[in-house]
Formats: sequence, C-alpha cells, structure tokens
Amino acid sequence: MKTIALFVITVCILVIAGCTAPASGPATTTTPTGTPTGNVLPMNTHTTLGSGNKTVEVYVHSFELGEERNGTRDVTVYVAARNTGTEPVMMVWFSKLTDNTGTSHGGIGLSHDGTGARSGWILPNMTEAARDYVTITSNQDLLQLSNGAVLDVYFMDKPTEDTVVSNIPDYHVTWMIDPGAIF
Repeated sequence: MKTIALFVITVCILVIAGCTAPASGPATTTTPTGTPTGNVLPMNTHTTLGSGNKTVEVYVHSFELGEERNGTRDVTVYVAARNTGTEPVMMVWFSKLTDNTGTSHGGIGLSHDGTGARSGWILPNMTEAARDYVTITSNQDLLQLSNGAVLDVYFMDKPTEDTVVSNIPDYHVTWMIDPGAIF
C-alpha cells in the first residue's frame, strides 16, 4: 500500500511540475513559399514572453498603410506589449511581413529604417503599442500582403537606456495575418 501511495504522490508531483514550468516563446520557421511551419498564432492571439518578475503579454494591435511616395509605401505595424510582471521592462522589436508567395519585407536590422520599434519603460500593468514599419516597393507586393501574410516579430530586451541591442532576438513570435488586415 505504501508503494502505491508513493507512486501516486510521485506522479502528482511530476504532473504539477510539468504544468507550472515556464513556457518558452513560440518558435517558427517559414518555408520558401511563405507557408509557416511550427507554432504560428492566429492574428488576434496574445502570448506571454519572459519569466519571473519580467513578463510581457504581446499581441498585434493594428496596421496602417502610409501614403505612396516615390513608388513605395510603408506598412506600419503596431505590436502592443503589456507588462504583466512586477518590474519595468524596455524592449526593441523588429517586424517582418511575408506574403503568400514567400516575399519578405523588413526583419532584424531592416524594419523602421533599421532601428525597429522601441518601447519606453513599460511599468507593471501598463501597455505600450510601439510603431514599427516595413517599406513595400510595389503595388503587386502590397496586393499580395493584403491577401494574408505571416508576421514575424523579433523581440530584444533592453535592460537600460544605454544598452546596445543585439541582432539576436530574445524572443520570436509569429502571427498569421488575416486577409484584408493590411490594406
């Protein structure tokens, strides 16, 4: 009887430990045709990055289409970050949009003229939607993006205002963008 009780307690501990382990951010890849593989989130999904006292809930806030200038247009990407931890956080993130033909726009070191979106200090229980943008160079590319796209966002922690951010992301989230969301 003691053996069975010990076994049941051990199983309960393992189940509890597995349910409370911190989850890593979603990892995804994109095939050459632009079809995502791996953990791709629906457009309206919120996901949590970080662990311990520094956690941030991120989600796609909105898109805006800029005016045409010299044959190009900017697609503004607003990703919101809500500090769900207990310490202030500051982040930088880069957006990459990939259409259904596999053509990508933006990315690390490219979006927002290479600087990405930069949050200020986000205090606990506060939300900031920082502006990033990618430049689209043709009407055909814009049309393809309006038919649905994959948005990859690469997040980097910025522990101080003076910290130079690495080109290696701390977190990577991929969302499937609905047709008509970018227009």
